[in-house]
Order: sequence, then C-alpha cells, then structure tokens
Amino acid sequence: VTPKLERLIYVLEWARIEEFADDSWDGIGRPPHVRAWLANAFVAKAVLGITTTVGLVERLTMDKTLRRICGFPPFAK
Repeated sequence: VTPKLERLIYVLEWARIEEFADDSWDGIGRPPHVRAWLANAFVAKAVLGITTTVGLVERLTMDKTLRRICGFPPFAK
C-alpha cells in the first residue's frame, strides 16, 4: 500500500461516511450502488488529487486496491 493510499485509509476511518450514507431504495428506477462506496470514492478523488470524475473512474477500473479501500467488490465492473 502506497503512502497516499494509507492516508486515504486514515481519512476514511476518521470520516466514517458509512454512518451518513443512506442505502434505501423505494423500488422505482434503477437499483442504486451502495452510496457509501460512491462517497468513499469521491473522498479518494480529493485525497489522491484526481482532478476529474472520469479520471476517478479510470483509476477505480485499474486499481484493485483502491476499489477495495472504497468498499467496491474487487471483481465487479
């Protein structure tokens, strides 16, 4: 794990986003992703200095460790 990813882990543990992210779905429309995963990813975007959301998606696509830190399943698309 790189020092930046260690810093991200520290920030995510300190912020505890999971406590504030609601995963409710009323059954209308497309089922949502787990909101805590998405919130963690956007915190990672800020901590790692990724400037665009497209860049964040590309990094999540390539980096299994980052996906796991953010809470996404390691092999999901």
